[in-house]
Amino acid sequence: MLQIKNITQLTVSLILNHCVGHFMSTSNLPRIVILSFALLMFPMAIAAPTPVPTADYNQGIFGGISIDVSNVTNASTESSMADYPSIAEVYTASWCENCVLAEEGLYAAIAEATSETTTLTFHRAIGEVEDPFGVESADHRWEARYGKASKDTVSVMRAPPTIIINGETMHAGSGGLEGDQLKPYYAESLAQPSQYSQESATSSLSWSSEDMASGTLTWNLEAGDWLPESTTSLVFVVEASATFEDGSNGLGDYHDVVRDMVELDGNSGSMTYTLPAAWDGEDLSLVLVHQWGEELEIACCDGESSEDGGLLGLPAIGVMWVAVGLAGAALIANISNRENQ
Repeated sequence: MLQIKNITQLTVSLILNHCVGHFMSTSNLPRIVILSFALLMFPMAIAAPTPVPTADYNQGIFGGISIDVSNVTNASTESSMADYPSIAEVYTASWCENCVLAEEGLYAAIAEATSETTTLTFHRAIGEVEDPFGVESADHRWEARYGKASKDTVSVMRAPPTIIINGETMHAGSGGLEGDQLKPYYAESLAQPSQYSQESATSSLSWSSEDMASGTLTWNLEAGDWLPESTTSLVFVVEASATFEDGSNGLGDYHDVVRDMVELDGNSGSMTYTLPAAWDGEDLSLVLVHQWGEELEIACCDGESSEDGGLLGLPAIGVMWVAVGLAGAALIANISNRENQ
C-alpha cells in the first residue's frame, strides 16, 4: 500500500506540475477545480446502494431515545427495547448533490415505516473546506466502526452519501438513482429487526440545567446477560434543522444534524456538560445510543484518521482518483482553450 501511495502521489505531482506549466491559466483554474471534484466523486456516485454488513463481524447500535433540551431546565425519558426506535445514521456533506436524493429516499422510507426512526446525520469534518457542521470525533468513530466496510464497497472510508440502519446494514453510494428509486432499499433495511430486538433492556436519559446551557446529563442502561461486554454508550447532540445557504448542493436546510458527540463513561452514570450553541433556532436534542460489537475492543474516536496520511486526506485509491480527476479536467480545459484560440 505504501508503494502504491508513493506512486500515486508522484503521479499527482507530475500532473500538477504539467498543469501549472501548460494549462492552469487564471481563466481555466475554476473549471479545472470543478471538473476535478466531479470526477473525484464518480466512484461514490455510481455505486449502487446494495445493503452490506457494516463489518466482517457482528456489530450494531440500539437505543435512540431522545429529549429536547433547548430552553429547557429539566427533561427526561425512559424506554424499553420493545419501544426503541430504529436508528438511521447518515453520512453527508453540504456539497454532495447525490446526498440530497439519498436523504429524500430515506425520509420517504421512514415516513412509511411501521415503527419510529431516529435519524443522526453526520456531516463530513476531516479535510472539509465547505461544510460547517462536521464533528471530527464523529468522523473518527465512523472510520473505526464503518470505515473498512465502506472502503471495501466504494474505496473510501467516509463516503457521502452513506446510510446505515441500526449500525448493522450499510448502503454506500446512490447508484445515480432518484429518491423514489432509493426508497425501497432503505425501506427493506428498516423493516429488518435488529439483532437483539427480542431481548430485554431499558434505557433512560435525563437533563437538568439552571441556565439552559450547562447542566447535568444522567443516563442508564439495564440489560440482561445477553448484552455484549463491548457495549458502550454515547450521547449525540442533534439540531433538528440548520440553514446553510452556501451549501453547494442547494439543499439549504439540513435536518437532524449531529452537532456534538459525547463518549459516556460506562453504561450508567452522570456528568456535567455544556451544550453547543445552536446554529440557528432553538431545536437541540440529546440522543442516547448504545453500540456493541463482537470484538471486545472496538476503537472509537481517538487517534488520527487513517485517511489523513494520503493526499488531501484521501487513501491511496482516493489519490488515484485525484490524479484521474486532475488529468481529465486539465485535458478538457486544454481542449476548450485551444478551441477558443
